[in-house]
Amino acid sequence: MNGRPKLAKKLLASAVALGMLAPAGFVSVAQAQEEASGLEEIIVTGARGRPRTVGDSPVPIDVFSAEDLEAVSYTDTNDILRTLVPSFNLARQPISDGATFIRPAQLRGLPTDKTLVLVNSKRRHRSALVSIGGSGTQNPDIATIPASAIGSVEVLRDGASAQYGSDAIAGVINFRLKENNSGGSLSIQQGEYSEGDGETYTISGNIGLPLGDSGFLSLSAEIYEADATSRGEQYCNSWFCVDPNLPGYNSSKSYTAFTEDATYQAGTAAANTGYGDVVQPWGEPDAEAISLFFNSGYDIDADTELYAFGNYRESESDGSFFYRYPRNGTIEQLRESNGAFMTR
Repeated sequence: MNGRPKLAKKLLASAVALGMLAPAGFVSVAQAQEEASGLEEIIVTGARGRPRTVGDSPVPIDVFSAEDLEAVSYTDTNDILRTLVPSFNLARQPISDGATFIRPAQLRGLPTDKTLVLVNSKRRHRSALVSIGGSGTQNPDIATIPASAIGSVEVLRDGASAQYGSDAIAGVINFRLKENNSGGSLSIQQGEYSEGDGETYTISGNIGLPLGDSGFLSLSAEIYEADATSRGEQYCNSWFCVDPNLPGYNSSKSYTAFTEDATYQAGTAAANTGYGDVVQPWGEPDAEAISLFFNSGYDIDADTELYAFGNYRESESDGSFFYRYPRNGTIEQLRESNGAFMTR
């Protein structure tokens, strides 16, 4: 008889508790349907691509494996990075003095000397080229690192000068060399342009060798050879024209008299020592190069490792300068044979 009042009290207490919770966390079905009717359309998209950016880092870091590098059709490491990293940009510069051979790259639109290049987390030395015609920058030549020697690439696409120094304002590119102690790879690529010039072939390979019981020696080599291309036209503008028979020749200019001089016309064939028959060729220069890279390491104990890496590269290429027509002094006034300044 005494159990029923106690049960009634418990049910009443539970009902009161649920009533108190309803305003805070529970919504009636009618109210939920009313609110849901005001929701906007939600679209969920998916991507088949595998994420490449480290998500738990305070700065954006792209990590590319050796397989990612091999999937790119280019053989030049510069072009491979240009394909994989959207903020990494560079271009072919047919007539740009030393930049024709050592192409300056930009990360995040900043000058080339604002990107720190590392190899195995060690600073890479800069090239001998100084861009005196522009910002006076000096950068490492990434093309000297063969793609066959790279195990992975880490690209930090943000300013890191507080940690690395003023040469890391644009970011950091770290090349991790292969550490294989067995196996290897061999790649042969050949091609040319549809114009029938610029034939190129690249032979690259890597082999891993054991070094004692707990070490490795990874050897990589690359042989590259490319013929020149020509997409230029004979120099002819309103201010000067090489050949008076070309469209655009303006006889009203006083210094176009050279175009009708037989001696000058006979010498135009020697104005271009490279590929093509125009005085100012426009295209890629011929080039040949051989690159060797090694990476080695030996575990002395659980906490100590002896390591060494290095490379050798030999290259040769031909390039042309911007054509300077007669009486065109770009830096200083030109003098006649008698010492007087030339006048137009």
